[in-house]
Amino acid sequence: MAARLLALTVFLPVAGVVFWFALVYTVHRGAMAVPDLRGSTVEQARAVVHDLGMEIEIEETGVFSASIRPGAVAVQRPHSGFQVKVGATVTVRLSLGNERVAVPDIRGESLQSALRGLEGLNLPIGTRVGVDGHAGPDQVIATGPPMATEVPPGTEIDLLVNMTPREELWVMPSLMSRNVGLIRRFCGAHGLRLGQVHEVSYPGLASGMVLRQYPAAGSPLSRSDIISVWVSR
Repeated sequence: MAARLLALTVFLPVAGVVFWFALVYTVHRGAMAVPDLRGSTVEQARAVVHDLGMEIEIEETGVFSASIRPGAVAVQRPHSGFQVKVGATVTVRLSLGNERVAVPDIRGESLQSALRGLEGLNLPIGTRVGVDGHAGPDQVIATGPPMATEVPPGTEIDLLVNMTPREELWVMPSLMSRNVGLIRRFCGAHGLRLGQVHEVSYPGLASGMVLRQYPAAGSPLSRSDIISVWVSR
């Protein structure tokens, strides 16, 4: 009885060890570790998996990566070291390089609207340069880098902003020999500023006729200019 118990005590552990090794051998027979393909070109990765009897599948959607050069393998499934059977497929995604974002077209937008649009793309504002008379008030004229340029997120965008509105210009007409009443109506209808009316004694000419004007006929004229005339008395 004692001998039988001793044999049983020896048999059970030995049987367990034999069973474990048999199981491991069965599970891993023909299995191999997936190689690390990250950083490899497609040709290199394809050659490596082919030599191991595996297949490779490239997903169309790439991934942004700051550490892997564009076009190289950036992500793989299964990961390196994972045990697979011969003929298994390794799926990879290629690097798109550093993430890029296009500078939006904010030409003509107000400064506040442009700031909101750029902040939404993680593009902080750099230098702001103000000019006058090139567009509407507080409107963006240009950016640096130029609009539509692709830049990494976090790139500072310089802005050229118009501060005061562009001034409309006309050609000053000739007012000579016209009645001052007509001149007043003309200026009022076109939003022009008629300043002093100087009366000058001029015998033989009806009163109120323009003898001299400023600015002179043919000069550039804006709404802010003041028109002065000298008329007969």
